[in-house]
Parts: sequence; C-alpha cells; structure tokens
Amino acid sequence: MAYRSRRGGFAPRSTRDRPHGGFPYQKRDEPTLDIEKYPLGELLLTFQSNDFDSKTEDSLDEVIQDCTHIASYNWVSRGLPTIMIPGKPPKWTPSTTPQRLQEDNGSYFRDPNAAHFPLYPMLPSVHAILDHNPVFPTPSIDVFACGYTLGNLLRFVRFIDKPFRFTFQTIGNTVFFVRKENDPRELLQGVRGYGHTFPEASTTWESSVKGSESHQRLVQYNLAGLQCIVRFECDGYIASESTSSSPRTKQTTGLDIDNLVNELAATSTTTVRQNSNHSNPKEELSLTVEHNNQSTPPPEHIFDLKTRSNKHGKQIDMQDMYPILWLKQIPYFIIAYHDGHGGFSPATTHVMNVVDALKTWEKANREAILRFRTLLGRIVEVGRQADGEILEVVCFGKGQLEIRGVSGERKTEAVLPEDVAAKWASVDVEDGDDGSESEKEEEDDYDQGGGFSFADEDEWDDYTACGEDCGYCGKCTY
Repeated sequence: MAYRSRRGGFAPRSTRDRPHGGFPYQKRDEPTLDIEKYPLGELLLTFQSNDFDSKTEDSLDEVIQDCTHIASYNWVSRGLPTIMIPGKPPKWTPSTTPQRLQEDNGSYFRDPNAAHFPLYPMLPSVHAILDHNPVFPTPSIDVFACGYTLGNLLRFVRFIDKPFRFTFQTIGNTVFFVRKENDPRELLQGVRGYGHTFPEASTTWESSVKGSESHQRLVQYNLAGLQCIVRFECDGYIASESTSSSPRTKQTTGLDIDNLVNELAATSTTTVRQNSNHSNPKEELSLTVEHNNQSTPPPEHIFDLKTRSNKHGKQIDMQDMYPILWLKQIPYFIIAYHDGHGGFSPATTHVMNVVDALKTWEKANREAILRFRTLLGRIVEVGRQADGEILEVVCFGKGQLEIRGVSGERKTEAVLPEDVAAKWASVDVEDGDDGSESEKEEEDDYDQGGGFSFADEDEWDDYTACGEDCGYCGKCTY
C-alpha cells in the first residue's frame, strides 16, 4: 500500500496507539540541535539579526521578479528510492457533502527528501532540472535551496527565534543550501489533527502518478539581483475547469483505461547509480528515475492547504501564512476548518487566490525582506570564497547566526556526487536557454511570533499549524 507524504513523508509503520479521547495535553519540546551527534566545527563568522541593512535594490517595485517553474518530480512508492520526472501534484477533488474524518494516526518523516535519499537529498532536484533541460544555464544560478532553509533565514532577520542549521557548498557558481535535521529519517513527534487525513480525502493522485507519496516543484526567480532556485512540496492543483469544489468520482470509464495504457507505454525507467563521496562509503547508491510525457499543471493552479479547528470561531491568521507562500510563490491557499472533532464541510472550506495579498505583504515587510536578501548575499559570498569546502550555518536562536566549518566525517558530505557536481559546474550558460518550461507549473507554515497557541484548550492541538518549512517546530500559531 502506498502512502502519500503530507507535511512530512509517511513512514508506513504506525507507532501511535492511544485510547479514544486521547491523552492530556503535553506541550511539545522546542526544536533542539544535536551537537553531540554532529559536533560544531570551527567558528568562522557571527551575525546578529540586526546586522543587515535594508537598502539593497531599494528601488525595485517587487523584490521577487521573473518567477518561472523549471522542473518537478514525484517521490513514488517502489521499495527503493524512486522519482518520477516530470511530477504532477494531486488534483483537488473535495467532498461536496459534510464528512467526519479520523484524526491523523501514523509515523511521518520530518524531511521526506532526506529520508528517501539521505546522503544526497538535493540530487533528485538536480536530476529533474537537467533531465528537462540538459543545457540549463547553471552558471546563472546563485542560490539553490528548499523553502525550509530560506524560511529559517527569513525568520532570523525578522527577529523570530528558532534554532536551525544547514550546510552549504559551492558547485560551479551556485551555492547549494542543504537542510540538516538531527537524523535524516527523524520522525515527527506528537502528530495530531487532520493535516494528513483531510488532504487524503480531498485530493486524488491521477492514473499517471499512482503510487506517488509527494510532489516536489522547483521554481526560479530573481530575488533583488540573486538568481534563486527554490524546491518545495506542493499540496495539489486546482483543475482549470473549476476553481472551487468538484465532485469526486469513483467510476472508471473505457477512456480512463485507454489513457492509463497510453501513459504506461510512454513511461521509461532509468537507474542512476551514484558512488558515495564519503571516505568510507557504506554502499553504492541507486536512484531510480521514471520518465514520462505527462503534462504538469501550470504554476497558476497550485495550492497550499491547511486545516484548523473552528470550534470557537477562531479564524486563521493569514499573516502567519504569507511569508512561506511568498517564498514559494504559491498563488492559491486552501483553509479547511473542522468542528474540533474531524467534522469538515464544504461551507467551511475556502479556496483563496492570494496573489494580490502576497504583493501587499511584500510591500508591508519590505525592510525585513531586503535584510533577508542582504543575509543571503553574505552567505553566497562566503560560500564562493570557500573553494568548494563544506560549511554550515548554525542558529541557536537568540538573534545570533554562526557560519562554521564542519568536523569529522561531515567534511566529506558533499551536496552532490562527483559526476553530477561536475555536470552542474560544467554547463555552458551560452549554450542554454532560460531554463523555463513552456507549459508547466522538510517541510509550510511560518512561525510569526515564536509563541504556541491553541484553537481550543480542551482539545488536541491541530498539528497542521506546523509544516515542512518550519521543521514541525511545535510552536506555530493559529
């Protein structure tokens, strides 16, 4: 049975078994950095959150410009690490009648990409880009990161304390940021709410991507002069024929079967073998890449989804949502309210176009965003001066960020295998195009205040206040 990754990859074995009614509330531990397992390296630089000015490119009307979808892939359940290129998100197929769902019950990975491919979690992203465009102009890219690492840096310059760490390394002209948890297969603790069961009930993986666990997208944009590639997990897409609810159908027609046969016939599989860069490689690594000719929904149709309790009529604070939606440039946001016990209704499920709201948020937060741009530029500068050395950004909170070397075996934990890194570094920008697709589209919420609030003190906390991009910190607000 295949399980879908929703705000964390699904680990098929459930470790949760509790009686009906649940346990008394216990506050989750704040995220901590395991410096015993991963000791700190040499301290190179220290930044304070108020060190950065906000004058960079202050004349720009919009800080993010020229956003383009460049590639996508799906993690698919095949036993061994397997991706499908291009990917396709699940389709929004909500129920047209009220429904009551079971609470989330399972084990979920904190960082699905690292859990699937621990040594090289960025490798599938690079494969997806170069598979689509072998002459993608890699020298034009300054930063290659996921929404999680960028979200942490944006919090830092907005004076929001949250511990985090990530490694970075320059390959060619590009500085890659790689998310680092205490363990690549670390599980989320205390999963509660309906942030997995509601998406499962309200979206559908179509026949061409059956067996998918998550959909990963890569966008490129100009961030005040820095060319960035950002990878993020997409919750789904809204079909062009409907921007609201559309009934789910269980019927299979002859046309559906014909389409499935054609899709399977158009699929090819390649096994990419990678030798570990580590000094003591444990084994040869294999990533299976399945190719198909399916179309990918355009970026104008994708959405992020959250569920919240509306037991006492409290509404979601969209100021908590806008920062990460802005980083990912996601145009739609779906909020589904429940009655505190899993009761959902079409009347309390809202699909919102947030494009204009994100522009307004950007203008209102311009100074913090430009501080964020300045910080990114400093990290890029340090990375390029390191001559390929692996470095680390470490933040214990309290308004201080450190750039350090790495110690021990981590010195060999390269971002990419040598052959793929060489390919990325050697692509000639003059031979490439703009890297965009002509007809296409770890781990979501953004902690605004560092506090931890609840919709109802007498009910289980809705765990979907957290997401991949806050690292499931347990501190996100309603």
